[in-house]
Amino acid sequence: MAFRFCIKIMQEKENHLQPLGFEISHHLFHINVEFRYISSHYPQLPLETHNRSILCPRDLFFSEQNGRDILISMVADFGASQDFIDTVLVPDVMSFAWDTHSMPMNLGRQVIKLRVELVIEVRPNDEIEESLESSVNFKPASKSSIEALKRVKWDDDELDHIPSKERRKLAKGLSSRKECVVCLEEFLDGDEVASLPCSHVYHYGCIIKWRPFWFGGQTYMSAIRPPESALHAPGTYYSPVSFL
Repeated sequence: MAFRFCIKIMQEKENHLQPLGFEISHHLFHINVEFRYISSHYPQLPLETHNRSILCPRDLFFSEQNGRDILISMVADFGASQDFIDTVLVPDVMSFAWDTHSMPMNLGRQVIKLRVELVIEVRPNDEIEESLESSVNFKPASKSSIEALKRVKWDDDELDHIPSKERRKLAKGLSSRKECVVCLEEFLDGDEVASLPCSHVYHYGCIIKWRPFWFGGQTYMSAIRPPESALHAPGTYYSPVSFL
């Protein structure tokens, strides 16, 4: 499954912490990491967000292996693969932290606040395709199976003449406005309608038209991908990556 990400690391302008209730005896990093998962179709609506902060001595963070272990512990349940953590997150954060620590403006500063923002773009179409391929091997409904469906002429006054089993299907699949689930138009007297095993009711013509997209009563329609600029911002790094 393909993911794409945009990682942004910065030193926050706020240079003080809320009172801690104890005296600071070390030079510290206050690191905040945020992972935000978004849909490639609707980037303005986060799918889920993870956030965690930690306060640690800088000398401990820069000592062999400790910095890596600290970062791994922070994002262990954020959903990222170990490969991504080892090849992207840890090197980028460690490098930025060292550069920030070495800046003349930060000499003598007791607490340096770092913020790591990672936006992960999820591609729903890939998820749907993989799910279909790896599940029960769904295939589009055949034309013959659609043509074999029992069809009736829509007439509110004549529903009592429909066999009870089919009538229950029709009643279960109807909305309060008695409309076709595909075209959303209300049924009119004389319309040819049919009910699929999912119990939804459709114009027969609508079923024929959308037959290639039916998988056991479910539809699969592609959404329009937003511009690539949606995730670009000055001072950020953007690149394809595979988590799985």
